[in-house]
Amino acid sequence: MSEIQPYFTNDGSLGLYNSDFNDIYHSATGALTEAYDKFVYPADFDTLLLHDNIKILDICHGIGYNTKAFLNFIYSNKNNLHKRKIFVRKNFCKNNYMNKDIDTIHTDNKPPKNHQYNIELIHTDKNSSFNKHENINTIYTDNIFDKVSVTALDNDEILFGLSPFAKTGCKNYEKDSEIISEHHLNKYFKIKNSNKPKIENFINYIIFDQILKNNPEIYQNSQVLRILSDKKYRPYFADRFKEFNICSGVTEPKTNFLSFLHNIYYLYVTKCYKKAANSLKIGDFIFKPKIADARSFIIRDKNKYNLIFLDAFTPKKCPCLWSYDFFKALFNLLEDDGMLLTYSSSACVRSAMKSAGFCIGYNYNKRFDKFDGTIVAKNQSLIKYPLSEFDLGLLNTRAGIFYRDENLTSQNEAIINARETEVQNSNKKSATQYIKHFNK
Repeated sequence: MSEIQPYFTNDGSLGLYNSDFNDIYHSATGALTEAYDKFVYPADFDTLLLHDNIKILDICHGIGYNTKAFLNFIYSNKNNLHKRKIFVRKNFCKNNYMNKDIDTIHTDNKPPKNHQYNIELIHTDKNSSFNKHENINTIYTDNIFDKVSVTALDNDEILFGLSPFAKTGCKNYEKDSEIISEHHLNKYFKIKNSNKPKIENFINYIIFDQILKNNPEIYQNSQVLRILSDKKYRPYFADRFKEFNICSGVTEPKTNFLSFLHNIYYLYVTKCYKKAANSLKIGDFIFKPKIADARSFIIRDKNKYNLIFLDAFTPKKCPCLWSYDFFKALFNLLEDDGMLLTYSSSACVRSAMKSAGFCIGYNYNKRFDKFDGTIVAKNQSLIKYPLSEFDLGLLNTRAGIFYRDENLTSQNEAIINARETEVQNSNKKSATQYIKHFNK
């Protein structure tokens, strides 16, 4: 990204405009709000709690709202998430009592300490789906979040560098958003958002710490240093690191600047970080920035993930990350009880997901009382809101013809042109014809 164009979205969190795609990175209703609504709240924490290690793949990480919102949610709900009752059928306990994945089974009212469980059958509500006549045993979990691992994927190193400093909760966002044109401002501020989600400061400290330890070269990038020290951008980036101001006008990285950043960290945020990290119980948290093309990365990656966040630009502008072949590769990276979450509800995207082998469902947005976005999994039981008959039928129309990228190397323009040709030559109904027929 040659030049950033920041603005504040309608929940007061920082957003960015990409001139190459002529599009915004974040929803006008609120960058941070969207992260919670579409990538955090829909996650199946009951299933995640079964794992000693929670592995997340954050595709198109950007300035990191999805990852930071996830960590912030854990912190905000730590008392509920660390110790939870789990109800298990007695015959399951009897048949699996010697299973090496189960340390101890407890049926009393005192939760044991320092025990973790990896059990296939889990419910946090005793009456959720059990037969009333079944016998139920109770076990407890603790220290589930001792280890969280995030692989953050983006092809823009600058965004990683800016991520820990992005402001949220700004009150005068319309006044401060003067860098981009008035035309774009009118577009962005049509929808007002009274919801003000936030990210605790120490979450940013943790990300900053991990980047310094594992990818220090990011803060040797002259453009990252220039942006963080430029007065023009000061309203958009947190002032908790005011020491950046001494580098005003930097055009080339200074040899001692990396040690200077370390001094900032250990002098000003170590105590806050340690206190919060101990409270959060993620001392072993791993954050791995991967500066690479997403397609080439997932071809090489041999890991399995419990959660995949797909937050790429719209399919019409970046189809290479929404093709059938891309989803087929992601299918192989997802755990059997994992979930992939995305904001897109496009018919051609859902069709590609279905053809790749995923079970598909809606994300239910409680705030707006509507379906918004898409959730997919390998396990149908994880889909709370399966697609309706209407939307399943829509996948079989011309609108559902998906993008193809057989070798995961094609240019976006070529992918778009190939799909347009396939749509023109298709004998399938158009979406308009299908809707009319369905309504009759």
